Amino acid sequence: MGSKSEAGVDYMAIGAHPDDIEIFAGGTLLRLNALGRKGVLVDMTDGGMGTRGTSAIRVREAAAAAKALKTPREQLGEPDGKVQNTLEAQWKLIEIIRKYRPRILFTHHFSEEHPDHEQTALIVKEASFRAGLSKLDCKGEPWRPKRIFYAVGNTSVTPSFCVDITPCWESKMRLLHCYESQFHNPKSRLFKGRTDLAGASFMEALEIRARFWGLRIKRRHAEAFWCDEIAEVGDPTMLGGERFPASGSRK
Repeated sequence: MGSKSEAGVDYMAIGAHPDDIEIFAGGTLLRLNALGRKGVLVDMTDGGMGTRGTSAIRVREAAAAAKALKTPREQLGEPDGKVQNTLEAQWKLIEIIRKYRPRILFTHHFSEEHPDHEQTALIVKEASFRAGLSKLDCKGEPWRPKRIFYAVGNTSVTPSFCVDITPCWESKMRLLHCYESQFHNPKSRLFKGRTDLAGASFMEALEIRARFWGLRIKRRHAEAFWCDEIAEVGDPTMLGGERFPASGSRK
């Protein structure tokens, strides 16, 4: 590790495409930001291979979501639909990690169906380690994030922990609606093409998943994450909150 030890931002969320971060961690980031935490969003691609919309539209939508989160956003320019765990791709991410010096990372889990998501998870894991090598020939001072938290989506992975996102569920939905070209909108005739995300049932499925993880922690909505290490707890009494508290209603 280099001579500098001070962290920069609290978190960095890394997704394969614009809208991925908002889907797998939108509620968590809203909660962190409400606590005063600072972060950065990183998209590996511009999402230009998507059936609906264009690269330019996706860039505008991603900027709108970042503005709503009040969080800066970077885009690494990897080819959509062809993301590969190469040293070149890792070097791009290493420079961003060294630039922002995040304490923790959020990203996809390795077991996701989309190949770009799987490759992004591999890139994040290896780039996170290499970013801390003091002799690595890459721009910036060495920095290694302390933890990587992988989002648990539609897989059989058992989460390490869940984040209660009940207070900001509707705010998460507003983040997703920044991506008008991607999600179901029966009033729009601008975007054509059949995709899973654009189907009327996708948002319903997303809420079912959030309600399932919420049930597991006795809350209404939650997002789930897996960590290769055991996540430490500093104050076990904080885990003894009221089950399904009335104050946890939607806002």
